[in-house]
Amino acid sequence: MQQRGRPTRGTRSREDLARALVRTLAEARQNAGLTRRRLAQLSGVSVHTIAKIEQSAVTDPGFMVVAALAGEIGVSLDLLHRRAADASKSAGVSRSAEDTAATESAP
Repeated sequence: MQQRGRPTRGTRSREDLARALVRTLAEARQNAGLTRRRLAQLSGVSVHTIAKIEQSAVTDPGFMVVAALAGEIGVSLDLLHRRAADASKSAGVSRSAEDTAATESAP
């Protein structure tokens, strides 16, 4: 049974993957030497939206937006997903260890 206010592991996994995907996309943009403004011009996605995505203020930018950004950056969706999945697995392992430590130290 899920405790109120506490996300399930599945939810946290999806959230970790989404955060990792955003970080990976932002890093790929920077590595490609693109500013947010230039990426916006190329992709048709507004600078404001790109900034919100990169700041994790948008939790689900949608497939078409991510595809447009990735395409203009020059990274495949497959590679983007694999890198994000690897990063989120690392985050999940760290979070699991923290959860275990917190549970074991609880009275």
